[in-house]
Amino acid sequence: MSSQQTMTVLVQDRANKHLVTRSKSVQVLQPSDSQDLESALNLFVLASATGLPEIADIVRLANQKHHLRVLFIREDIDPTWMPQMFDRANLRVMRNTLVHTNSIVPKRVMNAWIMGAQEQLIADATVIGDQLLVLSCAMEKLEIPFDSLPALKCISMDERSNFTIDDDGSCLYWEDADIHLDLEAFRCATNPEWKQKFESLKSEHNQVFGKAIATLRKKYKLRQSDIIGLSERQVRRIEQGDGSTKVDTLRLFAKAHGMDLDAYLDAVADVIVSIPKGFNPQSSIEKKEIKSIDDLRKLMGTEKEANVVETTSSNECSHLGGLN
Repeated sequence: MSSQQTMTVLVQDRANKHLVTRSKSVQVLQPSDSQDLESALNLFVLASATGLPEIADIVRLANQKHHLRVLFIREDIDPTWMPQMFDRANLRVMRNTLVHTNSIVPKRVMNAWIMGAQEQLIADATVIGDQLLVLSCAMEKLEIPFDSLPALKCISMDERSNFTIDDDGSCLYWEDADIHLDLEAFRCATNPEWKQKFESLKSEHNQVFGKAIATLRKKYKLRQSDIIGLSERQVRRIEQGDGSTKVDTLRLFAKAHGMDLDAYLDAVADVIVSIPKGFNPQSSIEKKEIKSIDDLRKLMGTEKEANVVETTSSNECSHLGGLN
């Protein structure tokens, strides 16, 4: 993970301190650490509803600087009193405010940022009438009409709310209809221009990413058959850039290399730096200067196309059928 992605987690709500994953890219601070908090570029705040006054000034300043990524608020009071809790702290509800009652969503969001996959993973979702509301781990909000995506049309009215979210947020899953859908499928359904741009760019990204994965495997003197949990054919397809790669699949590569996922993605990013300028996946991506996974995302426009979860086509009632 690049230095730009270093996370600072401010823990006011000590009851949720266990949510913070210990990592070299995560800095954990207390409200009294004012000097370090002022310089934090990617700030995540774990607060309780009744504890909002304690961190209100820090939150306001970070938000004004556009450094506040997520304000997590645990409901430790009757939810009907939540408006009064914001008023008590002289805070307004911001777009990056996330109120929760358990640890699942905050943990999912912070893990996504640690992996650098916040643009690709789902934080939470709900159904309101004939709309599916989806929140990404980057706090992007999408509203998808059920009749806008053929796969969603396959789901009966009674079953619309009966979905689960993968532990890492890679997709929504409707068990009875056997349908998996990820964020890219939802974005493509709501924005035709996004779909066209995404389709034209993801192949280039997949080939650069696959080249880096193959280079790293060879550096560690591993054979394609050494990636336990994947067949040689699956590994070959990933390294050739034939399709996107799920987070669970990357974990298998990381394990085979004797690393955790965070360290493995760091290593892949380092390899991308060394990919020769002559490497030509399909068009002009090799003409750009790529120094990290972040650069690759920025090259692709809005940092949302660096997809590490398998995308479901919106042209039919399609299902994710397994790993690449």
